[in-house]
Amino acid sequence: MTPPFDPSNPSSPQARRRAFRLLFLCLMATAIGNSMLFAILPPLARELGVAEVWVGTIYTLSALLFLTMSPVWGALSDRYGRRPLIVFGLASFSLSTLVFAVGAWAGQSGLLPPLVAIFAMALARCLFGGLGSATNPSAQAYVADRTEPAQRTEALAALTAAFGLGSVIGPALAAAFVERIGIAGFMIAVSILVAAGAVAIRLALPEKTPPKRQGRPINPFVQFKFAADPRLTAFMIYGCALWLTQASSLQALSFFIMDRLEATPDEGLQLAGVALTAGAAALIFAQLVVIPALKTSPRVLMALGAGLVVAGNIELVVAPNYAALVFGFMVNSFGFGLARSGFTGGASLAVTPEEQGRAAGLTTATAGVGFLIAPVSGLWLYQAVSPETPFALNSALALFGFAMALLHPRVRAAALKPLQRDDEKPGPV
Repeated sequence: MTPPFDPSNPSSPQARRRAFRLLFLCLMATAIGNSMLFAILPPLARELGVAEVWVGTIYTLSALLFLTMSPVWGALSDRYGRRPLIVFGLASFSLSTLVFAVGAWAGQSGLLPPLVAIFAMALARCLFGGLGSATNPSAQAYVADRTEPAQRTEALAALTAAFGLGSVIGPALAAAFVERIGIAGFMIAVSILVAAGAVAIRLALPEKTPPKRQGRPINPFVQFKFAADPRLTAFMIYGCALWLTQASSLQALSFFIMDRLEATPDEGLQLAGVALTAGAAALIFAQLVVIPALKTSPRVLMALGAGLVVAGNIELVVAPNYAALVFGFMVNSFGFGLARSGFTGGASLAVTPEEQGRAAGLTTATAGVGFLIAPVSGLWLYQAVSPETPFALNSALALFGFAMALLHPRVRAAALKPLQRDDEKPGPV
């Protein structure tokens, strides 16, 4: 694997820590923009008088493009470098958030009919899914380039914790400021924040890793074929299953809370914001505190995480009150934090340095798979069968992931715990 002091990448540990912190802050800003939608969209849909299925359409279109393009952007980062793709993705995310804000404002003010406003917001999320998806795999590959195998899972866990922290801040900020400055004003502020991050990456992120391979075909079909590589297939299947549980929970939770508690849209925004914030805090705790303390293998993280996701979703199904709902979502999110870091680290360790961008693109694309299917497994089942059905299905999927983590030979091969270097501590944050 690529050593941290390769002559082609002569950055010091201090320089790497500064670079990882900058990446962490920028990814956290994008997570704020993403997570606020899960608190804002359900009440906004109820305000505009549109059915839940149209909210699912927004998620589906965005997820389809995110799924299709993430492997492409990951492969392009192998060819052209990590920093240009990170900057491009952040700038695209900023623009998409601005367009979404305009669509929401036009719908609320009556300038556009509700379905037309939803269509405008869906187009904005398509811009994010198609172009903004460049950031995640490129940033993940950037970290993989600069960490030894012994550090990789922990370093990637710390990086992905940026999404958890942003997921704490996003719903909390939405609950605090939407009533004061409106949905559009809040989203414009997020757009400006992410744009500032793109400028900071362009000016301050060191990029000393040369492109590793030229001439590889860059199209989704070629990149997805890489997922069938025996080294990666088990991690990809597991990742898709666990991301589907998380996406389904995120999309259904706000509606579930409003209907269980018979809350108004305004009350639902506040209650869902608290629940989403608590869940994100549990995810951060898993990735920034528990994983460094455990110092265990990807397989253990995958098995333990999937087991906790099973327990969390069962709790959501049987929860008798709001406190129990919040607790169930916290357990679910804590388990997902362990699981995500496990399969991401396992996939990175399974491939060569020249393949880090492609592997990062595929592991990132598993989120797109989850959000692509979740409107069916989550919102459609919520409407067509019962509000509890999505969470029962999540328990079954997580149980499948638990069995795969225990029994699949490729995952079991990742059970060898690498020794931590004493003279070099991982420091993405």
